[in-house]
Amino acid sequence: MKINRNDACPCGSEKKYKQCCGSKSTGDNSNQLVRGLILSAILLVTGLTIYSVVEFYQEDRPEMESYKCDNPNCGKVHYRPVASPTENN
Repeated sequence: MKINRNDACPCGSEKKYKQCCGSKSTGDNSNQLVRGLILSAILLVTGLTIYSVVEFYQEDRPEMESYKCDNPNCGKVHYRPVASPTENN
């Protein structure tokens, strides 16, 4: 015989089945543990990826300045490294 959600609980608690033995929290924590481990792994991979991308763009790259070349027919903007004060000596 099937028990409906709104019937009295067969355990004798005088509660509705949906609020007693039929509740979704059955105490099975293995599914929650697996979900937690998967979520932790996803967060770890995402964090490491973001860290790698940030580190890649923060490498020591020379500061560049734009300049116009002497060719009057050239419409491009050219870039060259900015001379540091120690290189001028």
